[in-house]
Amino acid sequence: MHGDSERQHSTGAGLDLYAAAADLTQLVSGHVVELLAGRPTPGFRRLGVGIAQIDRGLTALEPTAQRSVWTMHPILGYDPANEMTRLDDHTRRRGVDLRCITTERSLNLYPLLTSEIPHVHFGPARSQFILVDESVAVVGGPHSEEGYPTAWLTTRSDVITRVRAIWDLTSRLSHPGVPSGQKPPFTARQCQIARRLVLGAKDSTIARDLDVSLRTVTADVAVLLHTLGAGSRAEAAHLLAGGSHRLDAARLRANAT
Repeated sequence: MHGDSERQHSTGAGLDLYAAAADLTQLVSGHVVELLAGRPTPGFRRLGVGIAQIDRGLTALEPTAQRSVWTMHPILGYDPANEMTRLDDHTRRRGVDLRCITTERSLNLYPLLTSEIPHVHFGPARSQFILVDESVAVVGGPHSEEGYPTAWLTTRSDVITRVRAIWDLTSRLSHPGVPSGQKPPFTARQCQIARRLVLGAKDSTIARDLDVSLRTVTADVAVLLHTLGAGSRAEAAHLLAGGSHRLDAARLRANAT
């Protein structure tokens, strides 16, 4: 009976989350339409269109964070050339409370996720936003006509209230990506090597870039291949970049079993 009660509670919370996410999407889309139509939308403006422009906007926003930066994203992909993890490190060193919630599928597409973002939690992330100091939000909006993602910066209370409610509900249904007392699967150096591996760098070049011995690079590459279950450097690079659904298929088979 106790198990049935827990399942019913979880199902109810999941339905509440679906409804809240749909409500936020509708609200944001409405504000976007108003803005693009030239009508007043106080406290709501476009941050950027496309990943590069959005990243520049987030970089400019980072110094304004004083207490907390909470990020929710349904799917986190891996881009070896993206420097946003360095921005996270800088924010953390400033003493800002960093939190991140994504779905477990992100780990299939981004095997370094729990190593590069050790504070990540896995849960039913159905919305895409960043909440800064619980008073400013960056929310995902409709894609542009060319198909690029858009991000919108807002201080509107109607949006902030919904974002905070979604965050609180999702947090209760989430769990740490790195369990307490455990270490991430890859070290910081192995993550640096992995990024260069994906970009096609040779071991000798990686060793020179990181100022370590060739033997160290070779050993770390071997760890990467073994942990990923890859038979070659090319396959490892493919898996690291999320270019294969093999990990997805394996998880789905395990869940079905």
